[in-house]
Amino acid sequence: MKKTSPWGRSGVALLLSLIVLTMTGCSAAGPDGAEVSNQPEMQVTDLYGGETPASDGGSTVPSMDGFPPHPSGWLVPSIAQILGPSVEQQVVIEQGSYALVRHCMAERGFELLDEPPAATPAAPLSMGYDVMVGIISQERASQTGYQLREGDFGISRRPNVTTRDPRWTREYERAYKGDDGCLLAPDEALAEGVVETTDEDGRFANDIDRRSVEVAWSEPAVTAVLDRWRSCMAQEGYSYSTPKEASNEFYGFSISEEARFPGDATATPTEIVTAVRDAFCKAETGFVAVWQRELWRVRWTMVQDNLPGLLVTQEATARRVANAQGLIERYG
Repeated sequence: MKKTSPWGRSGVALLLSLIVLTMTGCSAAGPDGAEVSNQPEMQVTDLYGGETPASDGGSTVPSMDGFPPHPSGWLVPSIAQILGPSVEQQVVIEQGSYALVRHCMAERGFELLDEPPAATPAAPLSMGYDVMVGIISQERASQTGYQLREGDFGISRRPNVTTRDPRWTREYERAYKGDDGCLLAPDEALAEGVVETTDEDGRFANDIDRRSVEVAWSEPAVTAVLDRWRSCMAQEGYSYSTPKEASNEFYGFSISEEARFPGDATATPTEIVTAVRDAFCKAETGFVAVWQRELWRVRWTMVQDNLPGLLVTQEATARRVANAQGLIERYG
């Protein structure tokens, strides 16, 4: 617990499920603050050499630069990010989908009101935290503590202005997103020839994400740096067991009845001081770099051990990208 505890509400719904389901890749800041680059041509099948990563995190573990980081700011790619789509692949999928929906709406006598998707990946988000370890940016901690803010996870409080367009009539809406609306057309087109994946495939990948985190927390290097972080926090009177406990004290990364949207919650002075100390201790002890290295090593080991099952998902992504490219060539 922290040295003073002015609040103690429970029942706050964490956004973890939202984060896990987010598929769009973005660059994220590494432990030294540098942006992590994306190399979409580098896939699991390219990197996999049949070797087991060294237990000390040696050279057999590939760089994370080859995989699109998670838009939430997670320091280590999830299985979904490892398997794709990459940020560039996602752009192709979105462009192909848009081209088909626009064609479908034109056939029904309507001009598609949606803005066309970007032709290049969106600018990277600098979130300043990782959901597993909490706040990592002292600058962000000094501004908003542990609270969500506008733009986090790509969420915005701005309303959908398209639906305010006078051309958005009942007939337009029915053609766009009715039971047989054009918005559904890309689902079928992108799925053509795709090896069918099941809910079990998704659970399998999510289970690796979960188990790798559990194993990483018990790695000697992580437990040692966690002890150093606790000692650093204790110097200012804090007795948190983990960084997650610190952020949870102020419902970090969460939405409540009082704060239903990013940026609604206002950090208290006590929270700001706590978050800044937390971020300082992570930097002072090297906590972030150790966590990033160990979780990536553990997760990659599990990827290699379970590669045949995971490649079903990767192959499905590749087929969807090819189908999207075909839509662009036909309707773009």
